[in-house]
Amino acid sequence: MKKAILILLLTAALLLSACTAEQPTTEYTAEAYPAITEVDHCVVEPDARAVMTDDDHEQYRALMEGMLAHRPAVETSAAGERLDRLMDLMRRSPYYFFVREAETTDGAVHFDYAYPAAEQAKMLLQLDTAIMEIANANADPDDNELDVILKIYGAVTHRIEYDSKREDNKELGSPLFEYPDREVYNALTEGEALCYGFAFVMRFALLQRGIDAFCVYGQCHAHNMGHEWVIFRYDGQYFHCDPAWDRASSGYAKLIHFGKTDDERVADTVIARPFIEYHEESFGEITCTDERFAIFRDMIRFTFLTGHRYYVENRKGEGAIFDSSTFTIDG
Repeated sequence: MKKAILILLLTAALLLSACTAEQPTTEYTAEAYPAITEVDHCVVEPDARAVMTDDDHEQYRALMEGMLAHRPAVETSAAGERLDRLMDLMRRSPYYFFVREAETTDGAVHFDYAYPAAEQAKMLLQLDTAIMEIANANADPDDNELDVILKIYGAVTHRIEYDSKREDNKELGSPLFEYPDREVYNALTEGEALCYGFAFVMRFALLQRGIDAFCVYGQCHAHNMGHEWVIFRYDGQYFHCDPAWDRASSGYAKLIHFGKTDDERVADTVIARPFIEYHEESFGEITCTDERFAIFRDMIRFTFLTGHRYYVENRKGEGAIFDSSTFTIDG
């Protein structure tokens, strides 16, 4: 009897071993976020990217590169609604202000430029240099996804001041809420912008580093004016952030409006326009419900230290260290 039981146990062990050996094994590897070595002028928001074919990307890149090279015309095989969509993507680029007017005829896009070639080349270099500085702010090979987002957030909120002289340009119907025009260039070369300037810069810098981000806009009822901010994707979830409202003062940026939920935005009296009104409908509605960044709600100061560590300080003047690798605050 004992011998039979022993044989059964040995048989079960062998079967268990065989089953275990057959299971596929995977090793988790954290995604890397290397610093960029050049600006990709053709990055687009995730919803547009999701519906673009390989040929769409090729045609869009040809149009953008031709425009940036100051060519009078660029041939394209795109036509009709497809070409209209590509041209709309160009108008959403922070570089499109180089163009005064564009006309599509005879299988080509003809550009009338706002600046001479030499001046445009100089402005292009200025813009690329500034975007590189923000996208690569404090970049480290060990940066995780949150490090990249926080460092860019800090860079934007430190570099740009709020241009209160232009408050009358925040009517919600203004095309500046959808199309950057000179806003990114002015924000990065003159250091001043309205809310949409902050948002455009933040979005473009995040996209450069492979972080999905959208500009969203709506009505701020507390101030009775339009407002624009950013939704970013982190750890598979979406979050609001507002670089204009968290801009630096007294040498420090804030985290009060970083990583907010939809409900928190509503509590700010900021009501976003429906996402699918100005993004690709097929992408679906974006919702922000993850509350993990509630730990930042009282943080009026934050700055990068070393590694994954950030100094944070609340309204009471109490300082602490936030660790992005463990998502903990030690104070």
